[in-house]
Amino acid sequence: MRCTDGCAAAFDPDRTDAVILLQRTLTAIGYEGSGDYLIDRSGRPRRREEREIAPFLFAGLQLLQRRAFVGISDRVFSLVRLFDRAEEAKRLRAVVHDGEWYHIGTPQGLAATRERLSLDRLER
Repeated sequence: MRCTDGCAAAFDPDRTDAVILLQRTLTAIGYEGSGDYLIDRSGRPRRREEREIAPFLFAGLQLLQRRAFVGISDRVFSLVRLFDRAEEAKRLRAVVHDGEWYHIGTPQGLAATRERLSLDRLER
């Protein structure tokens, strides 16, 4: 199943304002951060607190219900604001991506990604 299919399947328009794609930090190539989210026993995501380590990072893909934008008039804002509001209302869902994911936001991440992709090519 593609990750977009998983996100679409998790999206219930009557009970969901946002579905986010998460990646395990341990398997994210080039990622060295503290993570973004935890998932509780019921499967609900919760954004980590300031000094907390989280096993999942936000992988950059989301599905958002139009009503999630109600009351936001700023032309520029962080989507985290929508995720936090959905989480608070218990209307945030997450899908965990099990495939490879590459963090190329730093020179080190880009180098790790290039190394991984060149190793994949050599193994073929």
